[in-house]
Amino acid sequence: MANRPASRIDRIVATTVYAAVALTLAVGAAITFFKEDVDRWIANASGIGGPFELVSQDGKPFTQADLLGHPHVIYFGFTLCPDLCPTTLFLLASVVQSLGEKAAPLKVVFVSVDPERDTVPVLKEYVSAFDDSFIGLTGSPKAIAAAAKEYRIYYRKIDLDNGDYTIDHTASAMLFNADGSYADSIAYNETEASAQVKIEKLLRANAGS
Repeated sequence: MANRPASRIDRIVATTVYAAVALTLAVGAAITFFKEDVDRWIANASGIGGPFELVSQDGKPFTQADLLGHPHVIYFGFTLCPDLCPTTLFLLASVVQSLGEKAAPLKVVFVSVDPERDTVPVLKEYVSAFDDSFIGLTGSPKAIAAAAKEYRIYYRKIDLDNGDYTIDHTASAMLFNADGSYADSIAYNETEASAQVKIEKLLRANAGS
């Protein structure tokens, strides 16, 4: 797994800081960036995950079948997310890079809930800034909604006073076995050590798959 150039990461950090400040000034405490109740529900739910038809950051069709046979992590968010998404993706990238070749069977997938702004080129630049192995997915609003339903994901577009918008969404990353069954979740702001333990457990459980 290749470490990303510091300059590209720095650009994401800077963009994240500026976006967070602007968003805080615009909406204050009115927006809840993550839903603890939804996350608790996800952590205890069964039947999470299912078929979807989306488009990869390379502009190619991508379905659940492309993940089967590999343990995988799926996270829903958007590229202009000021804090949840970059924090979580930095965490996942750090774990993957720490594990090195042991993480080779793992697929990490970022699904955009903002297809209006997250075009294929935007998504490709975004996910590659965290790790070259990460997969970014987008699609039509209808296709995104269908995938979110399969994975029990909450998201909601929130209009801002300046005419722009943000998106409130589920904060957890979800871990799946190679057969597509739900295994565990990584909560927002979970420690890297805890996240690594969960991913290592996932890899052990799916060794040889």
